[in-house]
Amino acid sequence: MAAIGDDPTNRRLQRRFQIRVSLNDLDFAPEEDITPGSFQPVVRQNEDGERELEMMYWGFSFPGRFTFNTRSDALLKSGLWRSSFEERRCIVPADAFFEWKKIHKKNNPKYEITVAGRAPFGLAGIWSRWKTKDGVWIPTMSVITSEPNEKMASIHDRQPVILDPRDYKEWLALAERPPVHLLRILPAEEMTVRLVEEHNMQLPLNSM
Repeated sequence: MAAIGDDPTNRRLQRRFQIRVSLNDLDFAPEEDITPGSFQPVVRQNEDGERELEMMYWGFSFPGRFTFNTRSDALLKSGLWRSSFEERRCIVPADAFFEWKKIHKKNNPKYEITVAGRAPFGLAGIWSRWKTKDGVWIPTMSVITSEPNEKMASIHDRQPVILDPRDYKEWLALAERPPVHLLRILPAEEMTVRLVEEHNMQLPLNSM
């Protein structure tokens, strides 16, 4: 994912996601390429029904694996994902996201994907309180992914679910039934894909 940060961006986030709670106490700086395993600002609905921004750790650590994305078709199958999907949905703001087309084991071409007229846009996410190796409970989130549209399919076999701004309210609100119908595949014509790093043409396929 890409950049969000400074005071002007704080105001953009407040306007775009209709956040009523002050962002002055949050400490986050602009970043060009946000990666899993870091703390990032996430929009959630608090107990008073107001939207607030909270810093959450991106990625769940399990024995032997680290998971930072959740497949949309697994949300109602797994106990952890199901309870988070039903009770703790969130929105992850981003100006863009990045994906690599796997050609080699490394040095693959990197693409930037944006959505015209929607910066920042909102990625569908779920969150939970998660216990670290040090025994500390922290808010932790995962980004939901779907099947790719035809433009993304040439790069990767998954893409993040990008919510329609009209659906933010329903996505965050508690409901008797989780809003599976909002997990739509963003149409290819709404995406702009730009190559930002070419792969090393001197490397053979599947090279180390």
